Amino acid sequence: MNSIGQYLITIGAFLLGNIATAQRVTSANTLYDFSHQRIRHQKTLGLTLGGYALANIAAGSIMAGQTTGEARYFHRMNIYWNLVNLGIAGAGLLGSRNVKPGDETLAQAVRRHETMKQVLLVNAGLDVAYVLGGAYLQERGQSRPDKREQLEGYGKSIMLQGGFLLAFDLVNYFIFKNRGDKQEIKLLSAGPMGVGLAMPIR
Repeated sequence: MNSIGQYLITIGAFLLGNIATAQRVTSANTLYDFSHQRIRHQKTLGLTLGGYALANIAAGSIMAGQTTGEARYFHRMNIYWNLVNLGIAGAGLLGSRNVKPGDETLAQAVRRHETMKQVLLVNAGLDVAYVLGGAYLQERGQSRPDKREQLEGYGKSIMLQGGFLLAFDLVNYFIFKNRGDKQEIKLLSAGPMGVGLAMPIR
């Protein structure tokens, strides 16, 4: 082989090596960003839900002592409901505290992203059930004069809390989907020399 042929082979190998190295670095950076964005969003979810819960507990505690009848039951249920919300928010924040974006593989990052979307959708379905349950309690209060104030107060509170959670879960689902899915597709399609993977994304 002449010197020109050897030179061209050497240059070609050098360029291909640089392209592959650059692709690996770009993919690693994109994976880090993808994981970091999800973890940060999960922390924001916990802080938002926790703040909402604390505000409801504080307001409910004050108002329950200053009102009577149906309104008192309404504020009491707000307290009970948001004690649960506070626990959920705290557990979520604790769970995300030890997760580091640089420690995730592509498979782990994709699985956790998809799981988060599924959890939000399941929660949204439960939220609809809460709203319907609250409406049922209100209706039930009409046929139970002895329990009317309690049932209607509790029913209104559950409808309010369920409605908030429904909006909260759906908004965050679409944020995860619209922002995260684009990164996920890029990561899955960024294989060596443009050879990628394809998978269905809900």
